[in-house]
Amino acid sequence: MDGTVYLLHFDSPIGDVAKAHGTAQHYLGWTTDLAQRLAEHRAGNGARLMAAVAQAGIGFQVAATWEGDRVLERRLKQRKHAARFCPLCRGTHG
Repeated sequence: MDGTVYLLHFDSPIGDVAKAHGTAQHYLGWTTDLAQRLAEHRAGNGARLMAAVAQAGIGFQVAATWEGDRVLERRLKQRKHAARFCPLCRGTHG
């Protein structure tokens, strides 16, 4: 089923900065209704990471979207380091 793969960029990192890989600043997901899924994330529902982001009061924005299915989502997640796909981290706003 086609839908939207989306990349969220957190306003500040979440996690343990004392650990080498202990923080996250992105979330990559898939949905068929992006507006509804973002509302769920803002309410702290769904993925555990997004629940922690909501509980910590950290804002986020949609950094990128791609038309695709769960296969594309998995392929992007397997590549690791979502910052590579993030135009906000690369400094190409807009």
